[in-house]
Amino acid sequence: MLVICATDDPLGLATGSIELYSSWLKENKTVGLHMYSKGGHGFGMKEQNLPSDDWIQRFYDWWEIEIND
Repeated sequence: MLVICATDDPLGLATGSIELYSSWLKENKTVGLHMYSKGGHGFGMKEQNLPSDDWIQRFYDWWEIEIND
């Protein structure tokens, strides 16, 4: 599982995302986490000139590593 979230998510999902990541890690499951400082909620594919704009590339990078492992 790959968790991608923004600290400034207005739904307050950052803490829960970290907890989810930690619980999977504790169970020795394959998991990754990318937490952006800005991006809000549901940043999708729209360019916003924020650090989260490259989230899809982080997914591709993670996926590539997981497939080749």
